[in-house]
Amino acid sequence: MSAASILEDASVFWIPTPMARALERRIEAWVRCGHTGGLIIGEARLGKTRAVKALQHRLQNRSGQPIHVLYTHYGLRDVETIRAVFAKVARALDFELERKTADILLENIVIRLAEAALANDTRQVVLLVDEAQLLTLDQLNAFAEIYNDLVNLHINCSVFFIANKDQFHSLGKALLRPENRYLRERFFNNFDYFYGIRSEQELKECLDGYDHLVVSDSPSTCATEYFCPRLFGQGWRLADIAPLYWRQYRERYAIPLGLNSWGMAQFTRATNLLFMDYLPACTDKDDRALLEACVIKSLEGAGIAPSLVSLVGSSG
Repeated sequence: MSAASILEDASVFWIPTPMARALERRIEAWVRCGHTGGLIIGEARLGKTRAVKALQHRLQNRSGQPIHVLYTHYGLRDVETIRAVFAKVARALDFELERKTADILLENIVIRLAEAALANDTRQVVLLVDEAQLLTLDQLNAFAEIYNDLVNLHINCSVFFIANKDQFHSLGKALLRPENRYLRERFFNNFDYFYGIRSEQELKECLDGYDHLVVSDSPSTCATEYFCPRLFGQGWRLADIAPLYWRQYRERYAIPLGLNSWGMAQFTRATNLLFMDYLPACTDKDDRALLEACVIKSLEGAGIAPSLVSLVGSSG
């Protein structure tokens, strides 16, 4: 795989971010405290999915033993059944689905999760459920059934739901009704907001991830050295551009558009453009005017401003 492909393949490209590390600490704390569920909520396109997927090989119990993390996601369907939930989880666990009833799928899921929990002495396993705002209350009951069957096997399962804030309101209101207390207290008493980049320091840490991203093994070469060899040779690193980068983003986009944070999808597009198309032309790390021009062009190409508004008008 070429160095450019490593950055451009959005399906696999990922760098550690302060937001992802904070999420890992929160979920690890929930699991170690014995919580049975929680909600991770945030605006769309902030990087929630990539951050939770990064947990799949990182969670440990207090003894340092691995806790298996299994991931699944949901979408809008014409048929919103409990079997559809079981089928989706079973598919994520690599089960064949054809001609299997909901009861058989549930049994398969429980057995597989119970086996995964045996990797640690605390018999813990974690299930991550993405796009949870698309689930119905009846479908949430399916996760309660999975949980109950695992309890009967003395397995400690934590189910964490990931949802888009702007679509979760109706489901959240329904969970507050008295008859849904058992779901709320089991899975939704704990919640955490997930944000994109909110400060110059967080931006600098994300840029530092590029500085340490290895894109070539023979010899070992980081992204900054590969794409900007002349600047790199002068001791310059991408993280050095954080103050300039943050100011341009704030003044041109965050403040005018009322953005609370900079989503990772847009940040990655802008930074990849900066790295691969503009900064390679820079030869002097002290040429501030040229560096600033590179940042401005990269931000313009990232699609941060909602161009659809100019076509159809604001929804408000």
